[in-house]
Amino acid sequence: MTKNNKLFFSLIGIFLFIEIILGVFIQIIPSPHKLQYLSVALACIFCFLFVEKSKSYLFTQIALLCTVGADFFLIIVSPINQLVGMIFFSGTQIAYFLRIYFEQNNKKTRKIHLIARVIAIIITIAATFLVLGAKTDALALVSMFYYANLILNIVFAFANFKNSKILAIGLVCFAICDTFIGFANMGPYMGISENSLIYKLLNLNVDLSWLFYVPSQTLLAISLLPNKLKKRV
Repeated sequence: MTKNNKLFFSLIGIFLFIEIILGVFIQIIPSPHKLQYLSVALACIFCFLFVEKSKSYLFTQIALLCTVGADFFLIIVSPINQLVGMIFFSGTQIAYFLRIYFEQNNKKTRKIHLIARVIAIIITIAATFLVLGAKTDALALVSMFYYANLILNIVFAFANFKNSKILAIGLVCFAICDTFIGFANMGPYMGISENSLIYKLLNLNVDLSWLFYVPSQTLLAISLLPNKLKKRV
């Protein structure tokens, strides 16, 4: 193994180790906000170490930068700004959409992808108005736009699973995290019964959203590495 390859694998190992340690401490210390943000920023910085001239890299890095921006407004800023945070998160999913779209070589699949995305977004926005009625606001609309794009990204990442295994799994972890966060923030729109499973899950001693969020960002940050490893073999 060459010195460059040793350094390459060492950096990957160090990154994964640090993210695991951060994930553990996020669960056990009382106010882990700085560690939470550090875990997200570290994933973004790690991706910068392997910069390359490709659309896949460009859109992945943009997505991670948008995620850092989103969490700045949702974790660091006081009081938090949910609307701006969700606008950044929408940028994250648009960037992952563009990566998935351009990684798909089949023109017919690309066309289906675009049509399905437009239809899904229209239906999601319409459903938001129908369900929430007068309670519909900008945050709800942006959040649902974001979530619709996240789900579609998962669907089409799995459609190309052979070439994007880590990306697909990372997006699933992302979606699970955001599902729990969505439930936790449903108060202004609809109540959750204290006897429901959702309420019980939200009040465990474990922060389920961050249990999945740290792995999601870690996986997304290394999602381009399989292609790099092939080039090094």
